[in-house]
Amino acid sequence: MTREGEPGPRYAHRADNKRVAYEETGAPDGFPVFLMHGTPGSRRGPKPRGIVLYRMGIRLIAYDRPGYGDSERFEGRDVADAARDVEAIADQLHLDRFAVAGRSGGGP
Repeated sequence: MTREGEPGPRYAHRADNKRVAYEETGAPDGFPVFLMHGTPGSRRGPKPRGIVLYRMGIRLIAYDRPGYGDSERFEGRDVADAARDVEAIADQLHLDRFAVAGRSGGGP
């Protein structure tokens, strides 16, 4: 579900081989922060502008939970599955340390 003229998502695969779509904005070498969006929502939801994140030294990583956007649907998932989504993306990006910020349904 990429808008025309915009770069497409990148993909990570969980241990159960489910595909999770994500994108990064802000400072490429900044401190990584995962944004857990509200429900419903996706990586395209509200977030600070890229230039603001860049100036703050933040590398924002937002993803589509399964069943949203470009991520594969995963029947029977629960709130704890969000940790597996983040783990798959963090492993692909070789991140040892990162922060997590959530809002609304992404808070839990």
